[in-house]
Amino acid sequence: MASLFTPSRKVALQVLQEVREGRFAEDALSDALDRQSLSAKDRNLATELVYGVVRWRDRLDSIIRRCVIRPGTRMDPDVREILRTALYQIFFLQRIPEHAAVDQAVMYASQRSKKHAGFVNAVLRRALRDRETADPPPEKDPRRLAVYYSHPEWLVRRWLHRFGYRKTKHILQHNNSKASLELRLNTLKATPDTVSQITEESELQAIPGFPNALRVMRSSGKVETIKGFLEGSLVVQALASQMIAPLLKPQPDMRILDACAAPGGKTSHLAALVQDNARIVALDISQQRLNETAANLQRLGVHSVEFVVGDAADPQMVKELGTFDRILVDAPCSNLGVLRHNPEAKYRVTPEALMQFARIQSRILSNMAGLLNPGGMLVYSVCSPTEEETVGVVDAFLTASPGFSLLPFIREEVPMPVLVDARGFFATFPPPPEMPLDGFFAARVARK
Repeated sequence: MASLFTPSRKVALQVLQEVREGRFAEDALSDALDRQSLSAKDRNLATELVYGVVRWRDRLDSIIRRCVIRPGTRMDPDVREILRTALYQIFFLQRIPEHAAVDQAVMYASQRSKKHAGFVNAVLRRALRDRETADPPPEKDPRRLAVYYSHPEWLVRRWLHRFGYRKTKHILQHNNSKASLELRLNTLKATPDTVSQITEESELQAIPGFPNALRVMRSSGKVETIKGFLEGSLVVQALASQMIAPLLKPQPDMRILDACAAPGGKTSHLAALVQDNARIVALDISQQRLNETAANLQRLGVHSVEFVVGDAADPQMVKELGTFDRILVDAPCSNLGVLRHNPEAKYRVTPEALMQFARIQSRILSNMAGLLNPGGMLVYSVCSPTEEETVGVVDAFLTASPGFSLLPFIREEVPMPVLVDARGFFATFPPPPEMPLDGFFAARVARK
């Protein structure tokens, strides 16, 4: 019987167990798919199930609670994961026959025990029979919104207070949507001829208004299969992330520091913007991630980067780096702006954690700013929209650092003027309705 269980569902359940134990879904899924020889169809379904279940976890659990005959029943974590996966298929994937979702779930539960199989069958049958009462639409109440859209209540309440109901609902829906795979043309290798060939032979579409940005219209499951990727003509980089490096205005022959550089998307972008003609230092705390960055940059034909392992929050270490004309501080953060890619982050971040991130970010910003040459510029960026990690960090730094001044962005510097606010900060959150972007923030400061 076990052999009949589809490989996509088996992989998904294994990955979901790893996510439950603390791994990031993206990493666990990538490792699992590398170990398995799945068809493109099975790879896509496994990916859909993993991200779908993680995105909608609280809503799926609320359905389970309504369909359990004896409320308060203690449930085996693996059985709960089986139920979540089946219910996601029933309530969110119209292309999956309901009987197939139920049969597969019962089959997998039976490997544990007949009792578990009977329990799973009963819950799923009741969910099918009482679909409307099992998954009622949300109200404007923060708690109900939080459960229905599977976000922590404290975060929903914060957004309601800051943005109001309509924008908050849009944010919640956006966060639970599927992110397109977006690429950047590597101008160090891609010529007009190769660009034309890549777009003609691959399912890629240029994104109007965004230089060198492409969107994958139909995924085969492996980015390596896209023409031009292995040759170094393409870089995986989300659209909002592609807008960060140009804000630094790097110039040839400058000495440039990319702090917290791994996995190297912005490092390679900086190199491309100066035609690989600068002295770039890529700093990261992880040797392994820096090794991966080096391999990626080699594929892209980048030769202007020196790799340094070190902690940007350590003031003694950073003094050994020397001084720079441009510094990019893409600081570690809560990842609350990239929930489409890392949905598990919303369950792991607390208000207290935001303050911890802000303290680390402040130390890194202060350390890096001390390395800036007079007249030099620094861009501080995070993929988070929280005030603690964005404006709070920048304002605290400027108050404590009279030798630096805010250098506001102007709207002509970015593809969409709405992305520059009244103070000259770059912010892609809340996402514009016409362009589903990740939530990035950036500020630019100059040394007097």
